[in-house]
Amino acid sequence: MSFPPEKTPGISQLVVDYLTDWEKVKKFFTGDFRNLENYRHIADNVLLTKRPFKKELTKILTEQNTNFGCERTTLENISKLSEPETLVVATGQQVGLFSGPLYTIYKALTTIKLARELSIRMRTTVLPVFYLVSEDHDFDEVKWTGYIDRDNRYKKLVYEAQNRSDRSPVSQIDLDNSISTLITQFADSIVDTEYKDEILNSLGECYKPGVKYVIAFARWFTRLFEKYGIILFDSSDSRFKPFVKDVFAKELKEQISIKVLQKAGQELTDRGYHTQISVQPDRPNVFTLKDGRHSLQLQENEYINMFSGEKYTVDVLLQHPELLSPKAALRPLVQDTLFPTVAYVGGPGEIAYWAQLKGLYKAMALQMPIVFPRAGFTLIEPKIKRHFEKFALIPEQFIIDRQGSIEKALSAYVPEDIKERFVNIQANLSHDLKLLREKIIKSEPSMKTVIEKTESGIEKQIDMMEQKVMKAVEQREQIISEQIRTISENLLPENTLQERKLNILPYLIKYGRSLLDRLYDAVDPENIEHKMMEL
Repeated sequence: MSFPPEKTPGISQLVVDYLTDWEKVKKFFTGDFRNLENYRHIADNVLLTKRPFKKELTKILTEQNTNFGCERTTLENISKLSEPETLVVATGQQVGLFSGPLYTIYKALTTIKLARELSIRMRTTVLPVFYLVSEDHDFDEVKWTGYIDRDNRYKKLVYEAQNRSDRSPVSQIDLDNSISTLITQFADSIVDTEYKDEILNSLGECYKPGVKYVIAFARWFTRLFEKYGIILFDSSDSRFKPFVKDVFAKELKEQISIKVLQKAGQELTDRGYHTQISVQPDRPNVFTLKDGRHSLQLQENEYINMFSGEKYTVDVLLQHPELLSPKAALRPLVQDTLFPTVAYVGGPGEIAYWAQLKGLYKAMALQMPIVFPRAGFTLIEPKIKRHFEKFALIPEQFIIDRQGSIEKALSAYVPEDIKERFVNIQANLSHDLKLLREKIIKSEPSMKTVIEKTESGIEKQIDMMEQKVMKAVEQREQIISEQIRTISENLLPENTLQERKLNILPYLIKYGRSLLDRLYDAVDPENIEHKMMEL
């Protein structure tokens, strides 16, 4: 079961056209993701870029992934990065609590699957790389995770970091004792299964007091994907910054991204699309990491730290590349300076984002990779499937038209006109009894008392029947409403796709780690439609 891009909630017209009508959007991208020849062309250009730091980067990655607890397969893949013909399929994501929303898992699985497919088709080594966006300072975006509790209610777990300044990078946050309390709170609110203890014990070994928030994410992610050989890259490691110094230099000296992004944004608008990346004049797409992560503003040939007011020349900033951090628009170029990236796996929002980056890649003399859409799933548990069958509802239709599906279910099981029918019966009965009473009394006056008592009894019986029926209807309506609410909470928590709000943990606890293998098998690079998966 699946539904096409144009029916998928929350997808812009730009992304719909990217997925279904390449000719409309090809100006903004580097190649159609469906065409294998495009990957070969991109690969040839990617391999022309010189990366003299390969051995040093390989060493950093080996140290990072060893610290994350990786298996031999990952270390073997890292060693292949130094080979001249090796290519990469990359993806990236902020480090959400306990791995964040489901789409983070889907991005990783798609990256792994595409890398393997391209390795076979192109007859070369293509490796999966996951870029941890660990220098982000917006902790509110990553401090939570969502799940459905044992009462089928959508809940959020939120980790409130102690003694944290507003703009400090996530990489600087250490877990405190409250993380253990949070895991216990989660454990108490979900059902017990044969897999529960093993999964939660493994999670607790990663997320424990004293461990950095980013490291905990990486260790848990490594355990989830240990057999797949995916390479994690922690971008907060300052040792790699000198490798991308030229990207920072061009941006700081020329503010090249501002001009290019403005032009691309206008072209998108002219074609009826929206712009994803806003541009602020005289503000480069580079942060300074001095006492937090802060924007820079150009003033009279110097940059001013917009938090402290401190001024720097470009030369001074470039003397310490470890204190520079790319903003979102520049992050892909940092990634692809480091890695020979043939394809980037992104979600709908990212695809729209990348539509503004083609000119920036050209200005930086880098080859832009092909943007490949990540897989999307809605997981349907057995109890939810039974509810759908009971109400004769179609999951795809429920997601597309939730309100219409709810009204259909209610109308089938709770007749709207039942109260009205009782009112009509009472009115007609009163009229008919009155006529009957008048006729009988006219011919037999002695029957008046009997007739009136009988009439009163009939009306009382009808009233009692109405009360019992309406009570039963109300009870049924409550049961049905609860079942429909359960469907909504599971499939459309907070009225958005499940994959954007729910975490993988409860599903692993119910169905075991083999669920990841099922999801991996279901990722189909030939079919990018959002899929419904019955568990």
